[in-house]
Amino acid sequence: MAGEDDKYHFPETLNQQARFFGLPLDELLIIAPLTVLGVMFNMSTALGIVSGVLWLLVRYLKKGQGSYWLLNFLYWHLPALIFKVAFKMIPDSSFRHWRA
Repeated sequence: MAGEDDKYHFPETLNQQARFFGLPLDELLIIAPLTVLGVMFNMSTALGIVSGVLWLLVRYLKKGQGSYWLLNFLYWHLPALIFKVAFKMIPDSSFRHWRA
């Protein structure tokens, strides 16, 4: 019966997000490029410190919220040009009031 315990994986909550290398996707997208650049250019210590500080900043901003909260926050507070590259159908965030 010892082999049956690791046969199934049950998440703690129903909306538990996927993790890669133990990190949610939004945190991994910050750390992975800096780590790869640090290894490629032999600057792993400096870029490791920068990626660690950025990771702590993202964790502080997300405190108690999910990854989509951070994406929504960035949508409302960053210029629309950044999001038009990936999302062509969403309206500009400066149009905050809908007219009936």
